[in-house]
Amino acid sequence: ANTPTAIPAILKGKILFKSDRSGVEAIYAMNPDGSDVALLTDSWPYEKALSLEPYSPDRRKMAFVKDAWGHPQIFYYDFEYRTDVQITRLGSPTSSAWDPVWSPRGDKIAFVSSETGNDEIWVVNPDGTGLKHLTVNEWEWDHHPSWSPDGSQIVFASNRNEGYTKIWIMNADGSGVRMLSERGDWNDWDPVWVKWLR
Repeated sequence: ANTPTAIPAILKGKILFKSDRSGVEAIYAMNPDGSDVALLTDSWPYEKALSLEPYSPDRRKMAFVKDAWGHPQIFYYDFEYRTDVQITRLGSPTSSAWDPVWSPRGDKIAFVSSETGNDEIWVVNPDGTGLKHLTVNEWEWDHHPSWSPDGSQIVFASNRNEGYTKIWIMNADGSGVRMLSERGDWNDWDPVWVKWLR
């Protein structure tokens, strides 16, 4: 079957995520306030939205992970100049950085790092300045950030509550953290906020 190239317009602004709530892994969609959870019969819109996450809004750069002196760091590839540019230089012995996602405003890249000893959500400017970790946990982890279409919020997955992984949301500065997922004995993870339809 031919996979359509554009994400259906009805999904724009929705948060897509994986869940095992039915007993098997499947893709679901919900509104940014957590309402109207619905099963997606096809996974390709999720895969398409996920593939767009590392790109700058003008599509001239793409964030990615590359090893630098034994530590995975965030870089971007400049398609015009065909060069790799290193963004992060995290240095703790156990440090890694991964899952970079570019803000639709173009001014920030969110990513996950173990710099503080467990997996937290961080942001950094594309030129490497403004490094800040947004989430603070003692042992729990936060993974898979995704920006809202206007760049004002970040959705992510966390196991910080109830022993299950759930979908959480916060403001772009790390404030206002709250759980979007319903409470229940299942896992929701790997959210992607649909921003682009192309």
